[in-house]
Amino acid sequence: MEKSFTTSTVHFLQEGRDNLRATLGVAFRAAVVHNVKRIVIFTAMGEGVRAALDEFTLRPEYENIKLIAVTFPTGKVFTDSASQSIKVEIPGTDEAHFQEKGVPIVRAHLPFDTIPSPHNDRGPLAQSLSLVGDALNMFGGSMSLCVQAVTLACDAGKVDLGEHVISLTSDTAILVQATCTRRMLQELVIREVLCKPAILTISRKETSEEILPGLETPPRAPAKRLAPATE
Repeated sequence: MEKSFTTSTVHFLQEGRDNLRATLGVAFRAAVVHNVKRIVIFTAMGEGVRAALDEFTLRPEYENIKLIAVTFPTGKVFTDSASQSIKVEIPGTDEAHFQEKGVPIVRAHLPFDTIPSPHNDRGPLAQSLSLVGDALNMFGGSMSLCVQAVTLACDAGKVDLGEHVISLTSDTAILVQATCTRRMLQELVIREVLCKPAILTISRKETSEEILPGLETPPRAPAKRLAPATE
């Protein structure tokens, strides 16, 4: 007898922040279906967490879902298209708001980021894990951030080993069995991809005009939601 369940993945026709609220909606609805109690949000400037607090956690059906914010480490350098340094961080007012609402903020070095050597004749550190990030980015530019956010939240003790959580960025959300960074390759499991970009407009400079003419896109249909035994 075949053992299976059917679910749906929402596909966006672009990457980026324009998908944020749709991604949050997918994530919160899936959390209820799968009885997930924690949602991990990777955020650069706090926007996703603000929207989750202001537009979703106030609803009765979502009031028991806890949020965890994961962001870039202190000291990470960002530049714009002209190679000028820019400031990318969660504003202090938002940090205070998150603290008031009981949302922890995890800051740590991303496991897939290489560490440059101060010596020109030596290669970067952490090259092996950076290749894992490159592989995950075949699903979209945010998939590696979703995975790293889970492991960092677990490293910080905000998510339990083996706990099922939903991890999201502005355009990608996944249902994950969590573990720490050290045990990621042995224990972390992506149970479901809840939503992701189909056209990689940012990470690979694709356009829907180039990609879609060669694809048969299925008509939109109501999602069938059958929950697996996740907990």
